[in-house]
Amino acid sequence: MKTIAIVTAFPPSAGSLNEYGLHLVNAFAARSDIKKIIVIADKYKGATPELDLGPKVEVKRVWRFNDPLAGIHILRALKSTQVEGALYNLQTASFGDREIPAALGLLTPMISQKTGLPSGVIMHNLVEAVDLSKTNLAKSPFRQKLVGAASYFVTKTMLMSGFMTVTLDSFWDILKEKYKAKNAFMVPHGSFPLASDVQIPALAYRPNIIVTMGKFGTYKRLERTIAAIQKLNMSRAENKKVKLVIGGSDHPATPGYLKSLENEHKADANIVFHGYVAEEDVATFFTQAKLAVFDYDSTTGSSGVLHQAAIYGTPAAYPMMGDFIDVTEREGLKGFNFIPLDQVALENSITECLDNSTLGQSFADNNIHVSKGVTMETVASIQLQLLKKTKSGNFNVLRRAKNSALHLKEIEAPRPTLRLN
Repeated sequence: MKTIAIVTAFPPSAGSLNEYGLHLVNAFAARSDIKKIIVIADKYKGATPELDLGPKVEVKRVWRFNDPLAGIHILRALKSTQVEGALYNLQTASFGDREIPAALGLLTPMISQKTGLPSGVIMHNLVEAVDLSKTNLAKSPFRQKLVGAASYFVTKTMLMSGFMTVTLDSFWDILKEKYKAKNAFMVPHGSFPLASDVQIPALAYRPNIIVTMGKFGTYKRLERTIAAIQKLNMSRAENKKVKLVIGGSDHPATPGYLKSLENEHKADANIVFHGYVAEEDVATFFTQAKLAVFDYDSTTGSSGVLHQAAIYGTPAAYPMMGDFIDVTEREGLKGFNFIPLDQVALENSITECLDNSTLGQSFADNNIHVSKGVTMETVASIQLQLLKKTKSGNFNVLRRAKNSALHLKEIEAPRPTLRLN
C-alpha cells in the first residue's frame, strides 16, 4: 500500500484535530514505503497559504463544517484520487456541531469501505463517554436524548468500516462490551515530535506564567481559572504575580465567548488572550510556562493539548475525572490533580506547582519520558498495518485473542514494539 488518503481537518484550518492530522500526515510522509499521501481536508476562510509538506503530500480541500453533503464531497474526492486506502481522523463533531451534518459525515468511512476502498477510523471520542449535559447541548434535554439515541447507530455504522482505533482504554471497553466489536483497537494518542531546535528550559528558569489552550465556551470554560489566578495574585508581591496566557479560540457553538471575557478583564495585565496558537508557535507557547491548566467541566477524549504540554516539559493541573483518569492511570502521565469544578482546589494545585519546583520538574521529566515511548511514527506504523489487513479482516496476526486491545509496550529502546494482549 503505497498511496493513501487521510481524511482530516488540516491546518491552516483551525478545525478540531487539525494539529493531530498534520503530525499524522508527517509521520506517514516520513516512511520510505509510502509514495503519496492525499489529504482530504476541510475548507477554511482566509487567504493563508497551504503548508509546504514536500512532494509526497497533496492537500484537497473539499468539505465544510456543518455541510450535510460533506460525505459526498469526500467520497467523490477519494474516487478521483485512486488511492489504495483511506484513514479517517475523527471525533464526534468533526463534520458539524449540528446533529444531521455531524451524523451524516460520520457515515462516510463505512461507505468508502463498502465501495471497495480499505478504510479505517481513528476515533478520538465516543458519545457514550461524554456527559452531554456539559456540552453545547446543555440547554436542550431533548437534543441530548436525540444524540444519545442516534449515537448507537452512528458508532455501529462506523464499525462497519475496515477498523476503528480509539485512544483510550475506556473507549475500547465500550466498543468491546456494548458493540461486541471485533475490529476495534486501542492505540494511544501518540506524542507530537519536537522541532530539532527546541530547547526545553527547566521549570526553575521559567517565569510565573500559566497557560491554557483549547476551544472554549462549552465544557471548557475559563471563569474559574481566571478567578483562581486573580485570587492568588491578590496575596502575591508584584514581582511574584502569576500571568495567565489563554491560547485557542471559541467553540463553534459559543461564538464571541473569548471576546466577551477579554473585554471583561482588559484592565488586568496578568490575563492575556493570545488567540489561536499556530503550529510554529506551539513550542514557545508551552516552554514559556511553569504550568498548563485544564479546568474542564467534562471530558470528551484524550487531550491532544495535554500531550503537547507533556512533550514540552510543562507539567499540567487537571481534574481527576473521566479521560484524565485514563491518561494518569493507564498512560502514566503525572500532574497536579484537583477536585473537578472546585476553584479552591485549583488554586491549591497552582500554588503547589509554583512553590514546589522539584515536584513539578519530576512530573515534567516523567511526562517527557512517557511521551517519547509512543511516537506518531509508531502510531502511523500500526494504522498502516491495520489498513493493510482490512481486505482480509484477519486482524489476529496483530493480537492473540478475539476482542483484545492493541497496546504499545513502553520500552527503553527508541522504537516501541507491540504488546499483544
